[in-house]
Amino acid sequence: LCSVPSDCRSYTCADGYSCTECSDEKYRCSRGGVIVRTIGINMRFLSQLAKEQLAGKTCLLRINLDIKDSQKDSPRIDAAVPTIKFLLANGAQPIILSHRGRPDAVDPNLSLKPLIDILNQKIFGRKIFGSGSIRLTTSPTSLDWLENLRFDPREQSNDQLLAKELADKGDFYVNDDFATSHRISASLVGITKFLPSYAGLLLEREIKNLSKVMENPEKPLVIIIGGIKIEDKVGMINQFMNIADYFLIGSAYSKFQISNSKFQNEKIIFPEDYISENGKKLDIGPKTIEQFSKLISAAKTVIWNGPVGMFENPAYAVGSEKIAEAIIASRAFSLVGGGDTDQFLHQFGLKNKFSFVSTGGGAMLEFLSGKKLPALTALENSPLQL
Repeated sequence: LCSVPSDCRSYTCADGYSCTECSDEKYRCSRGGVIVRTIGINMRFLSQLAKEQLAGKTCLLRINLDIKDSQKDSPRIDAAVPTIKFLLANGAQPIILSHRGRPDAVDPNLSLKPLIDILNQKIFGRKIFGSGSIRLTTSPTSLDWLENLRFDPREQSNDQLLAKELADKGDFYVNDDFATSHRISASLVGITKFLPSYAGLLLEREIKNLSKVMENPEKPLVIIIGGIKIEDKVGMINQFMNIADYFLIGSAYSKFQISNSKFQNEKIIFPEDYISENGKKLDIGPKTIEQFSKLISAAKTVIWNGPVGMFENPAYAVGSEKIAEAIIASRAFSLVGGGDTDQFLHQFGLKNKFSFVSTGGGAMLEFLSGKKLPALTALENSPLQL
């Protein structure tokens, strides 16, 4: 257990164990010193609201439509559907808030309309026609929406006037955009000061599943780290160093030197071989696949962030496919995330084979690194209720 600071508070849990809330904003439990994130403890969830609380009200719903190709379906669109349907089924009218790209000014190529059309077809089976506006339609059989919030430079500066302008359009606010919750924006942070604010169905699942692997994961716990930006994942390695059994570094950039000597231990396993072309390492090799698969087969919990090869080319997707097969065969609780990982699973039709697929890239990494996500903190601190 930690040395308890003077400003800690003690609790008796429902299961009878005594717990302490420490100044480092983590809980430690007498059952064995398990670290538990406090995120979500004070948060209000949309799923907890009754129909009579929602009926007849307008909801400002923040979702993630940051999708490059507006003509293609995307897992991010599918992820938004359950919360929208929940609101409609309970008599609430959602107004969709989102962003797309990083525009410096209004850019028709980054309009949300093509994506709203796809979303509207999934919900109602018909498109929205129009040029895009603050309230494009008021029909109960189509979605209301605001144009790309980043067309207004005040969005990313968390401008309070913009937050109030947005809040004035609705009765309550729901954040269902986990992937952007590590950003400080008016539609994610500022707005929570002016409206009753809740976590949507997707965000609730994100919080609960990510917290599960941090609080008390079933062991052995194996963490697979791939992708290009392995430097961004050092925080997660740090957070799990005393919890995980193995870190399997599948990135072709695994020569990255972790300077802290405590990382130089037998838990961190680098590839034995690679598949290369013109001197570039493009996938893990057969010896590494065999070694990694053996360790994964014994795991009870697996976290996977980042493909282990350049899967866009089928010749270099073998490593990622074999890793996915090993995780599925292990029957372990599997948490998978990161934009490229999600794209890989979607491309190969594997998404439904895992326990939970996070929609977050940077947000997932920051959460698993033990950092506070500004948008989640804002929801917890929101003073208003329906």
